[in-house]
Amino acid sequence: MGGPASSSSEEEDANWKAAIESIAATTTFANKVLSSTSNGSTSRSAPTTEAYAENTQDSRKLKHYQIKAQKCLDIILERTLEMVRDPIPVSDNDRDANDVGVRLFKHSPAGIVFDHLDKIQGPKKRPRILPGHGIDEKSKKFRHQIQSIAVDGADIISEARDAEQKSLAQLEAKEAKAKAKAKKEEERVVELKRIRGERWLPSIARELQVPSKKMKTIIKVWAINELESST
Repeated sequence: MGGPASSSSEEEDANWKAAIESIAATTTFANKVLSSTSNGSTSRSAPTTEAYAENTQDSRKLKHYQIKAQKCLDIILERTLEMVRDPIPVSDNDRDANDVGVRLFKHSPAGIVFDHLDKIQGPKKRPRILPGHGIDEKSKKFRHQIQSIAVDGADIISEARDAEQKSLAQLEAKEAKAKAKAKKEEERVVELKRIRGERWLPSIARELQVPSKKMKTIIKVWAINELESST
């Protein structure tokens, strides 16, 4: 009973050990290839089949599919990765021209782009400065310019007095016109009194339009006088 079980477990252990050794051999082969490319080899081409054959003897005879897969991986690594000892200097002119911020890899898009600074733009054309003319203080043009902007206190006072006299004259004319109109109205009332008698009261004609207590008493008195005179 114990013989078959022990033999099957030993076979599984042997298969597991063989798989681990194949993986270890593959990783040691990759490390050897990468170390050979980084230690001063100037040619960037992929390893040849002879190098693979030599390495396979040390790696306990890898299988064909493992060698083929390793070769593909090495070619991909050679094409995508670039092993350098010192960083590649990047000039400021290229950075300004390409508008690059911070790039983590060579062929990667810009991850961190710095804000653009507004540069002060100077004049594109040279200003044309014409020579100025001299000032002649005795010329008529200069005197005319000075008179157009100068202010004299005496002229201002005289203009103010003229305006005052003009306004006073207008006020006096208005008052004289009102007095003449009032005098004319008085003369008309006197003439009406002479023609119609004292019973007609033109002086209270305005009060007749707005009835009040005073107006009512006046009307009553006037009515009583009319009745007495008629009787």
